[in-house]
Amino acid sequence: MGYRLEGPAVKHLYGHNIVSDGTVNGSIQVPGNGAPIVLMPDRGTSGGYPKIATVISADLGRFAQIPAGKGFRFKAVGMAEAQTEVRKFWELLRSLPDRLRSIENFDLNIEALRSANVAGAAVSAVDAETWQIPSPAEALAQD
Repeated sequence: MGYRLEGPAVKHLYGHNIVSDGTVNGSIQVPGNGAPIVLMPDRGTSGGYPKIATVISADLGRFAQIPAGKGFRFKAVGMAEAQTEVRKFWELLRSLPDRLRSIENFDLNIEALRSANVAGAAVSAVDAETWQIPSPAEALAQD
């Protein structure tokens, strides 16, 4: 729904309760405790806290990938710069099919994949024994 930011509290001049109004992806709301929240795509469509800014759509995915605890800074941009950035982002997306290359040689080592524990275990969609969840008793017997 949103990422709560840590840092100095943002002070409210006229209180934090306002009439609910619309929100957009990237809206930065400031609830009563003064800790801003950047709203993400799962946000509510309206909210009752003051909004102080919006993360531009071209940067929202990058923002979502910032590791917890890592510092960052906001930069104020105008509408023209925000539109330029989103055009560059969409151009990058449109260019992706042209940048794909086929794999000439692909050696799959299923044992290496299993030992890497990528998703807990490697499974085969056609082999039910690899994806059935054992009962608690079966799990204890395997240990």
